[in-house]
Amino acid sequence: MKITFVQPPAIMAVDNYSTITQPPLGIAYVAAFVRRIGHDVHVVDAVGEAYKVIRPWPLREKRLTQGLSLEETSKRIPKDTNIIGISCMFTHAWPMVRELIVQLKKNFPNAKLIGGGEHITSMCDTVLQQSPIDVCVLGEGEYTLTELLDAFVRGDSDYTKINGVAFINKDGKFIKTPRRKRIVDVDELPLPAWDLLNPVAYMEGEIYMGPSAGRSMPMLATRGCPYECTFCSSPNMWTRNWKARDPAKVVDEIEVYIKQYQANDFQFQDLTAIVRKDWIIAFCKELKRRKLNITWQLPVGTRSEAIDTEVAEHLISSGCHHITYAPESGSEHMLTSIKKRVNLEHLQSSAEASLKAGMRVCLFMLIGFPQETLEDIKKTFGWLKHMARIGVHEIAIATFVPLPGTELFHEISKIQPIAMDDEYCHWMTGATSLLTVRSWNKTISDRKLLFLKLWGFFQFYAVSFFYYPERLWRLIRNIFLKKQETKVDRVIREFIIKIPIALGFSKPCDNKA
Repeated sequence: MKITFVQPPAIMAVDNYSTITQPPLGIAYVAAFVRRIGHDVHVVDAVGEAYKVIRPWPLREKRLTQGLSLEETSKRIPKDTNIIGISCMFTHAWPMVRELIVQLKKNFPNAKLIGGGEHITSMCDTVLQQSPIDVCVLGEGEYTLTELLDAFVRGDSDYTKINGVAFINKDGKFIKTPRRKRIVDVDELPLPAWDLLNPVAYMEGEIYMGPSAGRSMPMLATRGCPYECTFCSSPNMWTRNWKARDPAKVVDEIEVYIKQYQANDFQFQDLTAIVRKDWIIAFCKELKRRKLNITWQLPVGTRSEAIDTEVAEHLISSGCHHITYAPESGSEHMLTSIKKRVNLEHLQSSAEASLKAGMRVCLFMLIGFPQETLEDIKKTFGWLKHMARIGVHEIAIATFVPLPGTELFHEISKIQPIAMDDEYCHWMTGATSLLTVRSWNKTISDRKLLFLKLWGFFQFYAVSFFYYPERLWRLIRNIFLKKQETKVDRVIREFIIKIPIALGFSKPCDNKA
């Protein structure tokens, strides 16, 4: 079979401080696996092939797209493609991805359309109702897709014996098969098929989750997360199984990218990279043993339990320069309520060890939970000010949104059903918006929640710059030099690009940044 995987254009809100644009690591993994079993594989990366092109999205105000247009994306697909696989990781992107799917079905009426990713896994029934997708692949996709392709080869349209799929059968009935068990040995998977994409484009465009610190490549050392936070979509996508690769094989992969792409910085996109102390120490020791002279970072968020002074020293000496923790709240009441198994005192000790070792430290926080009180938020902000005083470099405060498939989403839906329409999808960008917020807390209005978010940012950075004034001057310097040392540097760079385009002061194709 000839299969084409499609990474859709990215869509972002003008006022978002996190666009979540990054190299399509998931597609690279699946493409490599499918190629290994003998299929002809092609990849269209709509972002990487036109990352400089940012333009207004005509179907929604204050939205921008990055990359190829939908028409251009469709034209890049080989005409003889039998199967098209489309990824939709994030709910806010679904209205645009749906438009792309409709166009692909029109242009390739005989091709099978397969969807995958976190949004499609969580809302497969809605996806099948709203689009001409033939089959949804749920969760981890490699082996599910293999069986699905075998069925296509046989001409078999009954997928009920394949675990981990959803589809509409010949009678018009929605079918969702049992979830597939997670891959036990992740080391058996081939390395991502970056040769089918262009990772150098992301290096040149400095398009990553974390600050660009050189020629960066995305990495994945583990899969899944063993925790059960009620607001997170990970349990639905990956279950609660955490699978780690052999540290030596992770370093082998790093060496491949050094040789092939002259990479010198590596951004790990793991949901929770550091769970076991012995694993992370073994990884750091292997990096140091090979003397690769690279840097690496954990920009997505990780646990703190396994990070003490010993581990922090191993991290910094092996090249880790930026680490992100995700405590979410500074209120013990809220941590218990959202099943966030975090000990704030231990996290502080872990952060202090990281700071002392010389790493830059970021904290991810979340406010506006349905059950949260103003007193809870006050405790969170008080804790953040304390963390600013001890030297934490930066924070990201998001406002709660009910991600589909999460425990809180289902709890809210029981009280008042959530309409899975485009308006809901667009509001998912409100989590990281600086201008518009929708509150899902009945005691806190939209306007008040937005004020609280901005007030939290102001308090933290006011304290931080007061105690560490050199950081303000460093931030100003980096703006002028277009240099990224922190996520704040990256965010400001994105705003400098986005705002003129949104206001009509800069033509979309004029963006050379």
